[in-house]
Amino acid sequence: MRIKFYVQKLKRLYLWLALGFVIYIAWTHSSDFSGAIGSIQSLPVGLVILCLMLSGLSYSCRSLRWLGYMRQIEQKASIYLHILIYLSGFAFTASPGKTGELMRGTHLNELGIQFRYTFLSFMSERLLDVIVVLLLGTYFLIKHFNLAFSSLSLVMLFLPFIIVLLLHVLPNLASSKSWFFPIVILRGLWRLPVALKSQLFTLVAWTAQGLILYLMLINFGVEISIAMAVSIYCLSLLIGAASLFPGGIGVTEVGMIWLLTKVDVGSDIAIITSLLTRMLTLWPAMLIGLACAFVLKKSKAGFFVSSRI
Repeated sequence: MRIKFYVQKLKRLYLWLALGFVIYIAWTHSSDFSGAIGSIQSLPVGLVILCLMLSGLSYSCRSLRWLGYMRQIEQKASIYLHILIYLSGFAFTASPGKTGELMRGTHLNELGIQFRYTFLSFMSERLLDVIVVLLLGTYFLIKHFNLAFSSLSLVMLFLPFIIVLLLHVLPNLASSKSWFFPIVILRGLWRLPVALKSQLFTLVAWTAQGLILYLMLINFGVEISIAMAVSIYCLSLLIGAASLFPGGIGVTEVGMIWLLTKVDVGSDIAIITSLLTRMLTLWPAMLIGLACAFVLKKSKAGFFVSSRI
């Protein structure tokens, strides 16, 4: 009961925590933010709309992946509520390792979803993100370093299936162990049909964001293949994630600039395309997350709870 009391208090603070975090990130990176705003005004309107649509596609695929996890144990709440809860976590997407997104667990708890299930779903998400982003990133490594990196591509491609196999073997070896219960949860999250759908959604999500970098480069007259642009974008995300800086802000951009110069993109264009790409992928997510957190705060839960759609 005491834990439930604190969860209720935290749920009431959710919106203000989200708002405070977004304002903090915007304030600490105000110079980059204002510079990107100035640059984006020079872009064709149609290009900006297309890039925002690609970002929206990415967010939608990640939302559907999460919905697939939640439907394993929760069937009553509407799809809209689950999507709202998931997207509200995007307000904390710039937190180190995106761990702030676990805040959505305060709302999921009200639907009867225990935090450990939310946590294991979150970890499954992050693992799939790393696998797919590394898979997409190996194209650059193969082209500019060593053909041996092609073996890494194969490992990343089949790793989800290896995980599925391991999770189906381990519970049978120690099904009587109480501490093994998290593995049982993961087994459900990584069932082959769920894993296949999740991998597909993840692949589309990060490819869509990589396409934004490609469109930015093409707009500035750079000749580059789609595969190389997507690969560079994904590698820069890994560099940013490894830094553990909030959202990888600063480090991801520097990594992207360095990788672009390696394929003979001029430093000036590399800098501006890096900033614009991040502007069109990171900041819309945070603003959408903040908007969804506001909707959750203002709307009555009963409005969203309905039969499954």
